[in-house]
Amino acid sequence: MTETIKTNQINEINEINDKAEAAPQESIQQPAWHVVVLSVFTLGMYNMYWLWRSLRTLRDCSEALRNQLELGKNDPAQPEPDLALLGRLEKAGTLRAYFAFAQARPVLTTVLFAIPIVNLMVLLGFANAAAGLWPDSESVIRKKSKLIAFVVALIFGSLTLLYLLKEPYQLLYLSSSLALFIVQIWLNRHWKLVEGEERLARQAFSPVELVAIVFGAAWIGLIAIHPDLKFYK
Repeated sequence: MTETIKTNQINEINEINDKAEAAPQESIQQPAWHVVVLSVFTLGMYNMYWLWRSLRTLRDCSEALRNQLELGKNDPAQPEPDLALLGRLEKAGTLRAYFAFAQARPVLTTVLFAIPIVNLMVLLGFANAAAGLWPDSESVIRKKSKLIAFVVALIFGSLTLLYLLKEPYQLLYLSSSLALFIVQIWLNRHWKLVEGEERLARQAFSPVELVAIVFGAAWIGLIAIHPDLKFYK
């Protein structure tokens, strides 16, 4: 039963890849500044979506590659895994860290990220795992991944405390998205290695994102003009 599920999953991925060959390849990368803008204009709510989507993408892609590798060993009739991708990841020394994301639980992790204090531990763990994907083994990001991840979580927590300021200065807590900006840069370097080629990177915001930005900007403007208007109890 498990083998059938894995086979169906791989077949679906292959179908998607076949359809994608006829169209320009779109990069998985997301501009890091998008994360900051969307986080600010959604009053920080985008942070949870960003974490969930990042974990889900990492889990699905790493799980698919791992399943291809396992099925290829057990059944020669199965499609061969992407040997070029495996080679790039092994050369960069990030294959093990990439496969570790196959065990990720995006929904549970996102729920925990919504809990104050606990969110710092969640971000610390995710930042450490993301730093392990940095393709340069000699970089301080890889060598001191735990320390760097701690600094990222510390930045996030420290800037979040700015919500204790008087209105409307409490909006400065939205600068905590700079910590996510750093992690997104690491993820982009990883996805660039995975893709192995130049792909069309999305620069424009989607219609839904534009709507969120417009409403968020209007709400922030109201808060700035009328400090007595609160968006939390």
